[in-house]
Amino acid sequence: MSDKKPYQRKKESILKLRKQGLSYNEIAKKLDCAKSTISYHCGKGGSEKKRTQAQKRSPLCKKVSHFRSRCTSDAYRIFRTKVKGFKGRFKRGTYSRVNNISIPYTCKDVMEKIGDSPICYLTGRKIDLNVPSAYHLDHVIPTHKGGTNDLSNMGICCAEANQAKGALNLDEFYDICEEVLEWKEKEG
Repeated sequence: MSDKKPYQRKKESILKLRKQGLSYNEIAKKLDCAKSTISYHCGKGGSEKKRTQAQKRSPLCKKVSHFRSRCTSDAYRIFRTKVKGFKGRFKRGTYSRVNNISIPYTCKDVMEKIGDSPICYLTGRKIDLNVPSAYHLDHVIPTHKGGTNDLSNMGICCAEANQAKGALNLDEFYDICEEVLEWKEKEG
């Protein structure tokens, strides 16, 4: 019995068949494995695994991925998984639109929008991008009120302000803030 791990044998088989000129579909059928497994071992640069392992994502880039993949459907409100490259998905028999983005954007585009010294768009507090738990990417117009996942609808804000704002639009949020301040003055 070989001391090689099963995935190493599968990798060798995949690479051997690929060298013989077989397509991903043909290899998948022959080895009874997923095309993603084949892509993982045959990707650009000799190994997709090396590429994905070498790719380090900043905390902001992870938050951008979550922001872009937020859904507008009530059934998907808790959807948090990173979603790439697809526009819709079925769940419980209803169609839910994901990535309702009119112009694609990247983490670099977000960095250009927020600048080198970002501040909370709600409070004016300085934001440290190296502390991901301290800030959120907020939908200025909430998705369930017609807001999109476009860059133009994205605002960076401190976590506390975003939690306070919740699903309110800006006018509703400001009205609540004014009521709180008025009440505080009255109770003084």
